[in-house]
Amino acid sequence: MLRSFDLVLIGIMTATAVVTYTIKHKADLKLEEVRRLESEIKLERDTIDLLKADWALLTQPNRLHRLIGQYQAELELQPTQPTQLALPQELPMFKAQLPQPETTIEQLIAEVDPEVAAALKGVDAAKAKPPKEKIPVPLARGKTRVDVISTGSVED
Repeated sequence: MLRSFDLVLIGIMTATAVVTYTIKHKADLKLEEVRRLESEIKLERDTIDLLKADWALLTQPNRLHRLIGQYQAELELQPTQPTQLALPQELPMFKAQLPQPETTIEQLIAEVDPEVAAALKGVDAAKAKPPKEKIPVPLARGKTRVDVISTGSVED
């Protein structure tokens, strides 16, 4: 009896050791992946910093002025005149200020497809009906006293 019990315990210990080793191995693989991703992120950040520095060098006003002088004959660049800039009054109107069309896209589609027309009639009918129950609306902050708030707990 004792020997069979010992063999069962040895089997359980071996299974536990295998499971523990498997979990440790998976954790090590995940840690290695995290380190690899961190190094890739650092490389990307360094690349972004390098590109920002390169952009700053390329857009220096002195360098651009020198390039304009060097390639003036080929590019035929002209200075921007103040009258070329738009005033706020000259900008197009906001979308909300646009005139609304007399027919909507739904009406145009409903004339072609009878299923859409039936669906639009159902929507209009649903909008016309008043709601069955009043939907509870939360009160504004500070309008209720703390003593009156319902907690939903069971009373004794």
